[in-house]
Amino acid sequence: AYVEKTRFTAADLLEGLDLLSRTFDSNTFKLSIHLGVYEIQEVPMPIAVMCDRAHLALSLVHGENGNKVEFYNDALMERTRLEKEILGSFEAGILERQLAIYLQPQVSADGDLLGAEALVRWNHPEKGFLVPGQFIGILENAGQIHYLDQYVWEEAAAVLKSWQGTEREGLTISVNISVNDMLHLDIYETMTDLVQRYGINPNHLKLEITETALMGDIEKYRKLIARLQNAGFEVEIDDFGSGYSSLSMLKDIEADILKIDMGFLRQTGNPKRSSVILNAVIAMAKWLGMRVITEGVETKEQVEHLRTLGSDMFQGYFFAKPMPVAEFEAKYFRMNAG
Repeated sequence: AYVEKTRFTAADLLEGLDLLSRTFDSNTFKLSIHLGVYEIQEVPMPIAVMCDRAHLALSLVHGENGNKVEFYNDALMERTRLEKEILGSFEAGILERQLAIYLQPQVSADGDLLGAEALVRWNHPEKGFLVPGQFIGILENAGQIHYLDQYVWEEAAAVLKSWQGTEREGLTISVNISVNDMLHLDIYETMTDLVQRYGINPNHLKLEITETALMGDIEKYRKLIARLQNAGFEVEIDDFGSGYSSLSMLKDIEADILKIDMGFLRQTGNPKRSSVILNAVIAMAKWLGMRVITEGVETKEQVEHLRTLGSDMFQGYFFAKPMPVAEFEAKYFRMNAG
């Protein structure tokens, strides 16, 4: 629909939408109306292009509840262009191995190296070096993240294989399993096939499953985790505390390791209360027979405090940033050899 700008305000439009929603409201469903708006800047522009831009604005509020009015702007166009470029070059990125795993060390309370978490970086031929924040969300929204995760799992398994027969053979690598992976893949078959193909110890490939990924069918995931553990894998609950049913989930899911992000303490207006909760969570994990790894540690004071609370393992910039596999090997091989 075309409306003269002098007759249009978003507030009036929302008021009209609310009236319309109430008219059709019932006990069985609630009507939500979303509108995308393009304010005409270039009169010669084809009408079809104007409609496309209004639809683009509309896509921003897809799936949201309540009445919404969203406006097109150039930043939205730039974001859409970037998303198309990332998705359009993703397959080549995988095939040409532009994506590489980086390892962030995980150490014991005494500072001894135990292993690493596998993270990913993209050396894009046109956009340069991309960190996860620049492409992970785009792949997730497009339902493509499971292809990336499988690639990372494969790379991690290859590294573990290359460490066999060396002083690094006992080190572990943690890999992430996302909600999207759970929906698209048979995790048990995929992981058991992976360790068999590479001839590696499943105990050395730790599986990090985000808490939110376990919220759907708790009984199904409880059985999956038990099967993975029986096959020799260790399972970590990642991002603990990010969901709304954390305690309920722990009641049913018998994981091996609980991973806590120090961001939990930083993102609060009341650090004292957060510290008390952190203390209780670590103690609770121990009572449940779980080990605790704390990520995001940045200072010696944090390490000392967490060590007294009972954290078994640490990961964070205080010890080391994520690094290429070759750099990780050079640094820690010398340390182990010495």
